[in-house]
Amino acid sequence: MTLVAVLLIMAAVRVWNHRGPARAQPYTGPLAAALLVAVSGRVPPLTGWGYALGAAGAMTAGYGIVLLVPAGRRALAARSYDHPVRKALIGVPLSTVVFEEVAFRGVLWALIADGHGVVWATAITAVLFGIWHLPDRGEVAFTTLAGVLLSLLRAASGGIIAPFVLHWTANGLGILASAWVRRSGRADSGDTDKS
Repeated sequence: MTLVAVLLIMAAVRVWNHRGPARAQPYTGPLAAALLVAVSGRVPPLTGWGYALGAAGAMTAGYGIVLLVPAGRRALAARSYDHPVRKALIGVPLSTVVFEEVAFRGVLWALIADGHGVVWATAITAVLFGIWHLPDRGEVAFTTLAGVLLSLLRAASGGIIAPFVLHWTANGLGILASAWVRRSGRADSGDTDKS
């Protein structure tokens, strides 16, 4: 019954994310995450700081490499964000990452792992995470793989800090890198075939 309640809350949040006012989203994420914890009785462990630092370092290095490649800079420049610093540092963690990590790698993952083990918890939450992103971009395969990686990080680290940090840096650094490329005009620099 708890699992059904958690899934219903998650579905309600997803509908609200698409139908509710954008200005409410930074409040919705943390409040809905707290509701999931209260309803499930599962407090996600805030452990895995070493893994979190490693994840942040790997993501930063990854974006550094992407910025060295003209095709990577062009891909980053293709997206534009209003108020990128505010979005990366406030909007992404509060509107997106807090809720998704508590929901998928905190509460839901723990409920499934307790009943069916880590493999099932990883598989089910990864598929649901992929489906969760379907209305936005249709990138179900990519976000499912991301869900697998985040769940494996959850299992290895023993908590949700490492997946939270990886998720935040992946999204937040992407926004900041995009803004830097667009502002600096370096999307095509270093490319020999300019048109």
